[in-house]
Amino acid sequence: MRSQVVDVETGEKLGPQQTGEICFRGPSVVRGYYKRPTETANLFDKEGWCKSGDAGYYDEDGRFYIVERLKQMIKCMDNQVVPGELEELLLREHAAEIAEVCVVGLPHGQLGEAPTAAVVLTEEGSRRNGQQLSESIKDIVQRNLAVHKHLHGGVFFVDSLPRTDTAKVNRPALVRSLMAAQQGVTK
Repeated sequence: MRSQVVDVETGEKLGPQQTGEICFRGPSVVRGYYKRPTETANLFDKEGWCKSGDAGYYDEDGRFYIVERLKQMIKCMDNQVVPGELEELLLREHAAEIAEVCVVGLPHGQLGEAPTAAVVLTEEGSRRNGQQLSESIKDIVQRNLAVHKHLHGGVFFVDSLPRTDTAKVNRPALVRSLMAAQQGVTK
């Protein structure tokens, strides 16, 4: 089995510590989808590498690390944003106030997608001033991460995060909900 990491946009092979799509090639790799030629064609690159759909990187010792599913990545200012990086930071820095957080990209005219946080508060968090907590959440991101990772779409406090049947956060449903809430705010 062989593996590599490639740039999502160009398909160029990347070096250690560079995040891109993890790809595989070897005798035990899937040959395709049964009776689904379009999906099979999209699964492989022109050199026969199987695209995993996972963003990740490898280190100098050849160990691979999966960072996020590509379909969950946010593209802001022509840069890839890993939602999990922001979620981890917010949960670590605001553990007393945040029970759950999910960061998604909302469509934005100038930025492409704007990183936006949906936050479920703890009991302690719900006792804090919402505007101050929102500013504190945005500030921690601004102080620790590059500008394309800032919460340009804002912070939304929600009672709960929508879930799939397998209890995962339903990100497409959350995006729709936040877009509707955003429309209500801007009207």
